[in-house]
This record gives sequence, C-alpha cells and structure tokens, in this order.
Amino acid sequence: MSINNREDLNKYYGLLNELIDVYVEKWKIRPTRLKKYLKKGTKRFENFLLRNNLSDINGISVVLSDIIDDRASMEKDGILKFESFNILESNNFGVSSLEDCFNGIERADIKMEKILADYFDTNLSDVTVVDSKKHTFSIDTWSEVKNVIIFSKEDIDLIKDNILDYLYHEFSNKKIELIDKISVDLSKIVDKEPFGDEISGNITDKLLKEILCELLNAKFKGESLDHFIFIGEK
Repeated sequence: MSINNREDLNKYYGLLNELIDVYVEKWKIRPTRLKKYLKKGTKRFENFLLRNNLSDINGISVVLSDIIDDRASMEKDGILKFESFNILESNNFGVSSLEDCFNGIERADIKMEKILADYFDTNLSDVTVVDSKKHTFSIDTWSEVKNVIIFSKEDIDLIKDNILDYLYHEFSNKKIELIDKISVDLSKIVDKEPFGDEISGNITDKLLKEILCELLNAKFKGESLDHFIFIGEK
C-alpha cells in the first residue's frame, strides 16, 4: 500500500496528527521532545506505526517525521495556542521528577524474554512476564529469580535524556541571590541545550546504573546483547 495522491497524503497527515496528540498526552511530552521519543529508525518509531497498523504503507515514515518536525518548530517559534502552552508548562507535563525518567519506554517484548532465557541459561517457557510496562520478569530456574528488570540500550539512552530534562527542570526553577534585592533567574541565562551538553558528560554509565538501581530498588546484574539486566530487591 502506498500514498499515491494528495488525497491520500491529507488523509494520513490528519490521522497521524490525531495519533500524535494522543501519544503526547499519554507520555506528557513537549513537542520539542518528540524527536527524541519518536526518533526515526528507532524501535519506538517503528512500533508507533506498527501499533497503529500503518507500518506497511510506503512513505508513511516520511509523513510521521514531517509531523514531528512541524510540532517541534511550532513550539520553538511560539505558534502553538496559548492554552497549549499553559498545559505544557504545568507540573504534569514533562519530566518533573526522577520517577518520570521512564516516560516513553515501550513495553517489554519477546526479544527481551529470549535474551533473559539465554542469560539465565534456561528455556523461554521458564521466563514469565510479570509487568511488561515495568519490564519485570520472573525466571523459573533451579533457584527462582523474581523481579528481573531489563532495558535495551535504546531505553537507557531515553532514560538518560529524561534525567537531563529533570535536572534542567530543577536547575531552571532556581534563583541565585547575588546581593541584597538582586537575584538571577537561572532559566533566563542558561539555555537547555548547552546545559545538557555540559551535564551529559557527568552522567557516566556507572552513575546512570547507580541512579537506576536506586529508582528501581534493584541491583545491576549484567549486560547481554545491548540490554541491561537488574534484579529487584526482595
């Protein structure tokens, strides 16, 4: 199936715009963040199309990319409606706590089950999904392992981006008092992009695993095929 004419193009633009509205509301994502949450070529991007029965349409990925670019440009240029900005600036929209760093993570899939089966040297039938949204599994080995948590490298990269968003959220909400009655609003003198570039290098792989262990109440177990495995505390 292909997009053959202007009528087809308009139809899919309208459909995808509606689907993006639902996605943005579900994950509380600012339009400028869509490029990272639904980056072309990533599993999340492909799953978005697959989930909505659009993956077999030739040219649909170009349409989706265009819509994501348009949304980001509209926010940057201040074209979005005033009401939309009120919503975007609310505490419920964005990464306002470390717990929000899991926003945008797709449900666990069969590939993760296979990786866990190989990692724990057991049969696929011995791997049970406990909560696909939280990526938790139970492994029925000779000594049963419960609360196994697994994330892909793509998941980890998104989590790190979300942590950077949270850190900027905390940073930009602060003011520095220079002298009596003179203070500086940090959000007005430091843009998000240079802030992220500066801080990103400080979040090493080791530190990121430590943060995740604390958030998940788990211990890092190991890596396998670009996937990171944790064992939750009992």
